[in-house]
Amino acid sequence: MKTTALVTFDIIGTCFSLAKPKQRLAEIDAPAHTLELWFTQSLRDAFALSHAGSYCPLKEVLEAELPRTLKMLGVQADGVQISQIVASFAELDLQPDAIESFQMLKEAGCSIIALTNGSEDSTRKLLKRADAIEYFDSIFSCDTVQKTKPHPDVYALVKQDNKSDIWMVAVHAWDIAGAKNAGLKTAFITQQEKEYLSVYPQPDAIADSLVAAARKIIETFA
Repeated sequence: MKTTALVTFDIIGTCFSLAKPKQRLAEIDAPAHTLELWFTQSLRDAFALSHAGSYCPLKEVLEAELPRTLKMLGVQADGVQISQIVASFAELDLQPDAIESFQMLKEAGCSIIALTNGSEDSTRKLLKRADAIEYFDSIFSCDTVQKTKPHPDVYALVKQDNKSDIWMVAVHAWDIAGAKNAGLKTAFITQQEKEYLSVYPQPDAIADSLVAAARKIIETFA
């Protein structure tokens, strides 16, 4: 079957839910917003290192960030608890409609790629654990270029010698903006951030779920 489009998925937060680390944080009586603060600050500091010309894998940033986040919130946790919370990122579950969206795209003739700020190894393990690895043609990590999304060099990984339409699907507006600026078509999912940021270049599609995003992408060439 002829490839009709190459659909690139963000992984953490988009394809996989962060419910597991949120649950672990609740077990140490951390406030409900702790996960969002920890993850957002980790992304910020990973971006800052990358922007400043340095680099650190996301897992290491998460590990360094968590004790500080808990201290900021006045939450007590020992080393074992912190290790267990960080380790829960290896136990993430797929979003409920992820498999259906992958199946729809594959049946429509699309290639599917993972493009992540996490590592290639951890992403492959997550997809295998979720019985979803068969849908993915390639996995690309920002570790390859030692820069984090939304740097254009990361999106260039999926553009090499590819003549199909290339889409980026993500729940993070900053990721969609980076992909759009790099020349990709984009589908923003509103489940997490609810609204797209007006100062960013507008996405080609806005959807409220992975299935809805897949449907809109397929409609562009059906």
